[in-house]
Amino acid sequence: MILNMNQLRSFYMAARKRSISRAAEALMVTPPAITIQVKQLEETIGIRLLVRDGNSIRLTEAGERLFERAEKVFQQIHEMEDFLEDMATDKSGKLRIGCPEVPLKRLMPTIELFKKTYPGIRVILEQGSNLDMVKSVESNHNELAVIRYKPSKSRLKVKVIWEDEVVLIRAPASVHLSASEISVMELSEFPLILRREGSAVRDVALEHLRKFKVSPVIAMESASINLLKEFVRQDHGIGFIERQAVNEEVQNGTLQAVRILEGSPVIESGIGYRNRKDLSPPAWAFLRLLDKGLNQKKKGGERKSRQKQENRRRL
Repeated sequence: MILNMNQLRSFYMAARKRSISRAAEALMVTPPAITIQVKQLEETIGIRLLVRDGNSIRLTEAGERLFERAEKVFQQIHEMEDFLEDMATDKSGKLRIGCPEVPLKRLMPTIELFKKTYPGIRVILEQGSNLDMVKSVESNHNELAVIRYKPSKSRLKVKVIWEDEVVLIRAPASVHLSASEISVMELSEFPLILRREGSAVRDVALEHLRKFKVSPVIAMESASINLLKEFVRQDHGIGFIERQAVNEEVQNGTLQAVRILEGSPVIESGIGYRNRKDLSPPAWAFLRLLDKGLNQKKKGGERKSRQKQENRRRL
């Protein structure tokens, strides 16, 4: 039997993601394409591998056994791709990356590791709003940029790498809002401080309010995160901001997070680029380095989860 790697890859990704649609997203193909490839693999070997279970899928016993072997195969392929990428990547050149202010904290460890791995490649880092970053990639000014992931709203490919809660903040002794929790339906009654137009956080916050048919009173806008926090601290109004950007102030009590009873909006961010075929070797190397770090974190989380489950069983 000659193994069809496209079929095996489709099965492996569907099994790993436990979803046909998420597998299609990861492989940048359509869900029907994944379904066809898996079905062809099943027909070739004459064994059922996946069973639909509502919106997700589950593996048959044979599927579990194949998944374990496929995982080893694709891990080796991934290592070989890294090896070949290192051989092919120029030891000189430049890589232009765009990134808004807050996500930069999460991206910096990868940038620092990239500089150590490829010291001859000059990294040019630019900042701006989410809209600025999208335009910078669309115009070929930057090869890569951290942008908000929003399905079907951009011509760019986006590799999702993290998500962050967008929290509502107030001054500790605010005259506008003294409660520690609030219904989203009440937010039209308070002056709101937002980031400037083009900001992903602004878009996410306003989309969340529109879901509940809330029309906010926008009192102030700022392109600067620090200035927005200062406006809120001086009690000019309440504001929306990424949890990561305000953790220190919430911990030391200079600002307070207000719980929204209906839930807080969440922003998904990822690395955006035009097309795979257009990426330079340095850009590919950066994406692979980022991928490797994310996979290590995921495996570490899975190990901790398994350890917790094992500890519970022992109790």
